[in-house]
Amino acid sequence: MTTSHGSHVAAAHTSGTTKKPRWGRPVAVLAVGSFAMGTDSFVLAGILPQISHGLSVSAGAAGQVITTFALVYGLTAPLLAAFTARLPRKPLMACALTLFILANLASAIAPTLALLLTARIAAGLGAALFTPNASAAAAALAGPLRRGQALAVILGGLTVGTVLGVPVGTAIGQQVSWRASLVFVAATGVVALVGLMATLPRLPMPPTVPLAARFGVMARGRVLTIVAFMMLASASSIMVYTYIAEVLGQTAHTTGAALAVALLVWGVGGVVGSFGSGWLADRWGAEPTLWLASAMLALTLAAFPITYSTAMATVVMALNGAAAWAVATPNNHRLTALAPDLASVVISFNSSALYLGQALGAGLGGLLLTHGAGARLLCLAAAALAVLACALHLLIGRPAPAPA
Repeated sequence: MTTSHGSHVAAAHTSGTTKKPRWGRPVAVLAVGSFAMGTDSFVLAGILPQISHGLSVSAGAAGQVITTFALVYGLTAPLLAAFTARLPRKPLMACALTLFILANLASAIAPTLALLLTARIAAGLGAALFTPNASAAAAALAGPLRRGQALAVILGGLTVGTVLGVPVGTAIGQQVSWRASLVFVAATGVVALVGLMATLPRLPMPPTVPLAARFGVMARGRVLTIVAFMMLASASSIMVYTYIAEVLGQTAHTTGAALAVALLVWGVGGVVGSFGSGWLADRWGAEPTLWLASAMLALTLAAFPITYSTAMATVVMALNGAAAWAVATPNNHRLTALAPDLASVVISFNSSALYLGQALGAGLGGLLLTHGAGARLLCLAAAALAVLACALHLLIGRPAPAPA
């Protein structure tokens, strides 16, 4: 089983180093699907006030549409990876995108919060099927020397979704309706599906790993601690981002078009952070890159309460976006180095941690707002989670080399 996996990686490595387009183009196609996921994951934060008003619920209750999507993804991604291990990768990802599209159309017509949450469950299942498979395929296609860059391209698709998709979706929600924003998300999914079917080559089957072995990898070395670090970092970031309309409205009086610009700047910073972190991880190593990212994340979250103007808020949003998106790629990088024989498994756990962190952050943020906490206290609580992530990173240290 390991030998078969190694041959796939070796083949991908050879093609990646001698003819870069052989891995570059299919990885870029996979990133188109990530673009759709990124738009869906983050556009809801920009239109949360419209959802709250349209469904006659509180902002904290409306925020649970983000919690639900993230929680379903985080809990089901490892299980779905195990149950679909014998299915061809390309048709599987096509089915995942189809489910994602239909779920967003159902979200757009949901008349109540309960039905909207149900549709978000289906969207989370589609994302849980697609994203880990896309990341694992990218890592295998690129090979070990370009693994950081390939993983950064997949994550970059998510961040480009925030740069292009989120501001457009937010503007649509403000000018038309929040339901139109979700139709826009479904349309991006259609584009991703067409591109995948038209250009993605047949992918090698990953080695079959039993469910017990998949969860057993969590006991290997530092894997569990590394995954917990990802969850805390993600929770700290999304706690503020989910309610960014409330935060910037209270601290910097940033609303309307200025809010859309702030979201755009956050996404631009995210693109720099996600692509830059892959480049740095290949050159500096994952650990120094993560030190830089996690420290900047804590500092920018602590800076939100003292952003008293739109100009200050824009600068903080750019730095916060870069820091938030610079964590996942080097964390994937060190996980795959720690367990190269189970790369797809550890990547799925890292993806789960990212989304479970989003569920935790959005849920805790909603509870704080519902119980009367202001935006400033919300930001300080998020900064505390980021500091906790930094402390956990200190305990992790440098991973030991994987056994031969």
